Amino acid sequence: MKLITISAGNFHCDGGALFGVIPKKLWSKQYPADTDNFTKLALRCLLVDTGEQKILIEAGIGNHYPEKHFENNGYKPGNYLEDSLRQNGYSTNDITDVFFTHLHWDHCTGAIKTENEKLVPVFPNAKYWCSKIQWEHAKISNVREKAAYHTDILDFFAESGKLCLIETESEIFPGFSVRFYHGHTPGLAIPFIQAEEKTFVYTSDLVPTTANIPLLWIAAYDLEPVKTMEEKEIFVKEAAAENFILFFEHDFYTECCTVLQTEKGFQVQNRYQLSELNEYK
Repeated sequence: MKLITISAGNFHCDGGALFGVIPKKLWSKQYPADTDNFTKLALRCLLVDTGEQKILIEAGIGNHYPEKHFENNGYKPGNYLEDSLRQNGYSTNDITDVFFTHLHWDHCTGAIKTENEKLVPVFPNAKYWCSKIQWEHAKISNVREKAAYHTDILDFFAESGKLCLIETESEIFPGFSVRFYHGHTPGLAIPFIQAEEKTFVYTSDLVPTTANIPLLWIAAYDLEPVKTMEEKEIFVKEAAAENFILFFEHDFYTECCTVLQTEKGFQVQNRYQLSELNEYK
């Protein structure tokens, strides 16, 4: 099995939104912000090549939004996915499956592109995967979260005939299991990938950055922050005990890390680039 980092570009968000009630005096020492209080975030996808299947986790941001929306979110549209895949020896036609941890705009809309005012798939041979809980939630949503979903994109997935809804925590591909979390949004599906006797976890918005590892450092985006804290505590304890390698979708500065439990709480043990772990590349 090969694990390969695929870039879908970068964007930004307000630092207060990323760290919730934590004072800027504290979080800015761990994760920098610019003069407008924006923090840089990655759109870091993960390609899992099992030999038979080429599974892309997440797809970044699509070109469906007005220029002002991109500007407000610090995103410059481009062919990041296609370029990154090509640089690593793959094409969009090679992708057999696209896995979405959830359906917020920065995670799934890049799987579809707008051409001549029509929606077309970026990965023509791929199935789309997400949890059934998240799918049903996204279709009804709520006032606070509604803007995070793109209805036309969701309709495209539904009408494609290629949408696969995961109903239970399970191994959906060999060595590729998912667990559900509900604090950030209902049915957040986190991949746990077994490769060479190591467990890699694609943390998505359960732990957006290394600076969010401490239990109370929770993003304001989470619908149920107390639930996030409870879920994160269980997850990070296991990550420290089992020496999981955490792969960060959004941390601009750190791609992977391991976690250490100390008397003062949880902290980063070692930081890595995935390419440094040569046996998994």
